[in-house]
Amino acid sequence: MAKSVGRLIRKAAIAVTLFLYRSRRTVLLVAAVFLLTIIFSFSIATWLSSNDYTPKDDYNRTVSTTGTITVQGLEIYGGDIKYDPEYKSVYVDWGELSLGAYKNASFYIKSNSNVDVNLNLNVTNWAPTGIEDYITISWNYNGTLLGPDDEIFVTVNLEVASSGEFITFLIENEVTAFGFDITVYATGV
Repeated sequence: MAKSVGRLIRKAAIAVTLFLYRSRRTVLLVAAVFLLTIIFSFSIATWLSSNDYTPKDDYNRTVSTTGTITVQGLEIYGGDIKYDPEYKSVYVDWGELSLGAYKNASFYIKSNSNVDVNLNLNVTNWAPTGIEDYITISWNYNGTLLGPDDEIFVTVNLEVASSGEFITFLIENEVTAFGFDITVYATGV
């Protein structure tokens, strides 16, 4: 029995040797690809884990902004509203905004009309042009009618995208600040 096992092992060794000899180019190619993959993976892992590597600041971009608010047929005051005496305008300083930021600004709106009015909000004059595709402005006004001299407290929400497309937009346009105008106006009922 030991002789038959020995013959079997010898036949298997010869078969493997013949297979490897006949397929030597394929085996050599597979071994070379395997070795290059190991070397490449090790090199990248070493480079990324070294102390000299720091992520690009482009992915941590912070931009500053302000937003001017124009009112028509209304008064706006209080809360997060600021007044610029030089330009005689009101504005919200949204501060420094990072990617994915969500901020609110609240203030009072008082009707100067002598009839009931609805409020409307419009955002224009985006600078730089195109940034409006990555910033969402909304508010919590629910359509409540304002009578003469009525006031309401509203909150405007600003949400900044954090998508790769927005990062690319900021880098390509070298954006360090942005701005826009908000117009709040009354329409009669």
